[in-house]
Amino acid sequence: MVRFVLLFLAIPLCLQASVICVDDDNLTSTHNGSKQYPYSSIQAAITNAMDNDSILVAVGTYGKVENLGKPLKILGGYPGGNAAAYAAGMGGNFTGTIKNPAMTIISGGANSIGVNLTRFSFDPFSLVLDNFTVRLSAKGIVCDVEVSWPHVDYVTLSNNIIENNGQPGITSYGAGILVAGNHNKVLNNIIRNNRGGRGAGLSGNFSLSDSLLVEGNLIENNTGYDDHGAGVYLGGFVTLKNNIIAGNYLQNSYGWGGGVLILGTAHMSFNIIKDNFCPSYGAGVFVDEGATAYMDHELIYNNYTSLEGAGIAVDNSEFDSSHIYVTNCTIVNNYSPEGLGGNAIFLDNSSFATLKNCIITGNGDDFFINSSSGLTMTYSLSQEGFPGQGNFTADPLFADTFKEDFHLTSIIGRYDPILQNWVADAVHSPAIDAGYPTSAYQNEPAPNGKRINLGCYGNTAFASKSNAVIGIQDIVTTGFDISVAPNPFSSHTTIRTDKNFAGATLTMFDSLGRKIKTVNNIYGQAVTLHRDNLANGVYFFRLTQGAHYISGGKLIVTD
Repeated sequence: MVRFVLLFLAIPLCLQASVICVDDDNLTSTHNGSKQYPYSSIQAAITNAMDNDSILVAVGTYGKVENLGKPLKILGGYPGGNAAAYAAGMGGNFTGTIKNPAMTIISGGANSIGVNLTRFSFDPFSLVLDNFTVRLSAKGIVCDVEVSWPHVDYVTLSNNIIENNGQPGITSYGAGILVAGNHNKVLNNIIRNNRGGRGAGLSGNFSLSDSLLVEGNLIENNTGYDDHGAGVYLGGFVTLKNNIIAGNYLQNSYGWGGGVLILGTAHMSFNIIKDNFCPSYGAGVFVDEGATAYMDHELIYNNYTSLEGAGIAVDNSEFDSSHIYVTNCTIVNNYSPEGLGGNAIFLDNSSFATLKNCIITGNGDDFFINSSSGLTMTYSLSQEGFPGQGNFTADPLFADTFKEDFHLTSIIGRYDPILQNWVADAVHSPAIDAGYPTSAYQNEPAPNGKRINLGCYGNTAFASKSNAVIGIQDIVTTGFDISVAPNPFSSHTTIRTDKNFAGATLTMFDSLGRKIKTVNNIYGQAVTLHRDNLANGVYFFRLTQGAHYISGGKLIVTD
């Protein structure tokens, strides 16, 4: 009976030991990891931790960290205590965190890694590092593949600031974060002002089986000194979504990939990629070495190179072609001072691109396609123009490009991100309801014309609203099978039906809903509508017969 009681009492002591406290303000000679007497360094806590322990770190400044192969949770931002409280035996506060990573700092120094992560066992492994600033180290955070076997898996780096790591001129990979392994996550971090080689901000995932989620991060103003990849340089299987990747700079006389460079298979969505630079091509996104990138709802603008291909560039490997699939993306105002072209889509050797529901404008020259490569584009607006079903050339009528607002103007309603409210415009974008007819549109606010908008806000809650007068589907019918071809058109188009008109009337409106043309007394199964003096733009038609509505739709006039 006595042995049973002793065993029972030992269990809660073991559970209590799974939480270890750290505070650099504990200047006493007693350090046992308790709230009353926390360790004064993170490394001391790790040394004394068991696998899967949680280490709670008070605000303060700490030296380099190595997990010693242990799966752990290392959580920063606890209030802790002060020297007087610890001297009096009162302890510190470790019951809730201050959500400000700038208050809990890890610095490895110029010659050491800030946080080095290792693994030495095939036992299940996971690690969390949350709510720290990692700065002024040779590299910020490294998943160490030099000594680890197997690689670290299930690592979550979240809510951290990783800044000012690395040195000018250094060409080793990953000054901010160097990641490797499966099921790793980089979430809601600020990764900025790091200096190094390929992927000065975020690099790694080089094994074909590595998988990584990169979500909600700001990756900005990192400088690369090698010839590839200033901001992000990733292989393996990668999901990048809801990140801002901005102002990353490849400091070299030549080189490719300013913002994002993809070497494996990437799914990219809802990212903002802007103001990045590389000398050669691919300042916004570079898909290289037989990689494949699936991109949707990307906003890619104001990226620049010295020569060409400032927006998205694609190149092959010696053995494999590279591919991009681009849907509902806005690629705008990317530029190259030398003006050699392809500043939206640049397809070098054996590279292939498929675009749908995109807006491409303001890039000077939109497309470069090597003779060994191919581009397929449908239902997209481009300034240069490109053959394909549903493609047209027009001013997309953005809200305010100088203020970096690429929402589409609408006389019915446009979301204003500054006001955080809906406003009505005096003009109406031709890119509204101009997408692929069967693309999903249900996420767009009503009225939405039951047709997806072009660009990065199409089929989102922030899509601009449609003209309620006609409903802005391409064809809306009541009992008639209507077709319009060609549409867009430059000189004339023909509206056909499977039934005979009997004295029908066609009325045409501009984007403000103003009546601009009427054709009366239509008989037969077709009516041809001539452009005459109509300017480029979007128009709407309505067919009526007597008091009955027959059909309505959208027409696009373009040169």
